[in-house]
Amino acid sequence: MKQVSQLKELLIEIKNNEWKIPEEVDPYQLSLKMMENIGSTDLELRDHLIYSGLWTMISKKIITEDQMKEILALSLSEKHLFYNVGVKEDDSVFNRAFSILIVAAVIWFHNQNGEKLLAEEEVLKVHRDVVRYTKSEQDIRGYVEQKGWAHSTAHAADALDELAICSSLKQSELMEILEVIKEKVSINDYTYINEEDERLVTAVINIVKRNILSEGELVIWVKSFEKFEKTNVYHVDDCITFNIKNFMRSLYFRLKNLQPNEKILNAIEEVLESVNKFK
Repeated sequence: MKQVSQLKELLIEIKNNEWKIPEEVDPYQLSLKMMENIGSTDLELRDHLIYSGLWTMISKKIITEDQMKEILALSLSEKHLFYNVGVKEDDSVFNRAFSILIVAAVIWFHNQNGEKLLAEEEVLKVHRDVVRYTKSEQDIRGYVEQKGWAHSTAHAADALDELAICSSLKQSELMEILEVIKEKVSINDYTYINEEDERLVTAVINIVKRNILSEGELVIWVKSFEKFEKTNVYHVDDCITFNIKNFMRSLYFRLKNLQPNEKILNAIEEVLESVNKFK
């Protein structure tokens, strides 16, 4: 506990000094110590100091590019992204949900710097790991009282959003992202109330902007939301229809503002009508 309190004091000092790291502190070693504590249930330490600090260290190149790749590998490891994955209502979600944000930060840096940080195979590995994690994550709580944001679905969406921009991802990888988004939307054990739909839609919009998937492929994907598992238990089915409708509404207006495509917009309207009839 003493080491954690010392880390927190140091990070507060660094933050108050506009994230300038003291000369006697090695930035990379500090980043490793921050990763050790990224799953803390202390909201200020996890969110405002460790996550914000690591984002700053990556975006401002306070750590080297090789060190960023080491942090990326650590974030994707069994110690972080896949630690206790599948467990619900457990504090381990904070480790996973904030590790995926560090993955998003590194991919953001890769995209912002001419896609020169990672080789194509490295990007594809990140894609595979992020998709696997998103499928596996079962603790999808948004805000947790006294402990702050877990928000694993929204955070995974941020990583998918950055990956969707990467030129290394082609048709099959983009379709995998769409399928995992559909899977994450079409759940019946949790109602999204913290704008998870908007974050997921951002990833879809970036895929559409790539102009790799055909109109037909996108229409088929949209229409696939009509085929969800019905339990005939009202509150369970109400949950999944609520999630699908919110997602479809968000997607509709974002697409309409981007590049109106009547066939895709009509498909969204048909899904909404079908879901409403089900209720």
